[in-house]
Amino acid sequence: MSGGGPPDSAAQAGTWAVFTAAGPAPQTVQELWRDVFTEWFPSNPYRSRTGPEILRTRLSPDKTEADAELWLPVEPEHG
Repeated sequence: MSGGGPPDSAAQAGTWAVFTAAGPAPQTVQELWRDVFTEWFPSNPYRSRTGPEILRTRLSPDKTEADAELWLPVEPEHG
């Protein structure tokens, strides 16, 4: 990885949806995935496309808090 972004070898050209969340671990990460697929996708004109799903998670020193960033490859629904 370079610069804190997605791994260079796995990143593909195209449109990516990026989501962030912070809060109690592991609930924050679980709820991030849930909310993306039950709330964001149904209310936006995009769908998943083939490619890697990239999740970056940082835990607090005591592992009770998480800071997460989720990268999903997307494409327009009617495109």
